Amino acid sequence: METGEARLAMTSPLQHRIRAAGLLVSNDEILLVRHAVAGDEYWIPPGGGFESDKDESTRDTVRRECREETGLAVEVGPLVYVREFAEPLAGRFHMELFYRVDAWDGRVNLDNLRGLGGDEFDIREVAWVPRRELPRLPSYYPAELLDDVWERLAEAQPLIRHLGLQR
Repeated sequence: METGEARLAMTSPLQHRIRAAGLLVSNDEILLVRHAVAGDEYWIPPGGGFESDKDESTRDTVRRECREETGLAVEVGPLVYVREFAEPLAGRFHMELFYRVDAWDGRVNLDNLRGLGGDEFDIREVAWVPRRELPRLPSYYPAELLDDVWERLAEAQPLIRHLGLQR
């Protein structure tokens, strides 16, 4: 017998979403954005969805999203992680790309979110989070921020790591 989730995935076309994010690390701290949505709170690297009318590449997405969510102009480095995320009941499939950010300029702030809608209402804070404080956050992703990311970002040319399919 099929579950409702499997049946939906087979009968309904999935919407696909590409998300690209920047990994900014400095002095054992990582820049994260705190979202609060429908009672859930989580911290993630700055980033968002690829927009075909604004972005020519996913690196452009990282530049645009970092400017919007952090106020920083960034120089995007190599791709570090790929993560797949399925939401069968919602009919969505996400591909997330995490790039190292090699340089940035500006002052961290949320001023560029004003008037954009969407994230303007969900993003509550952007902060440099010390590595030792990550376990104390209510929720963050990807989980590799706790350990793997620090060594990988220090490599001159990190190998791309697939984080798997998560549901």
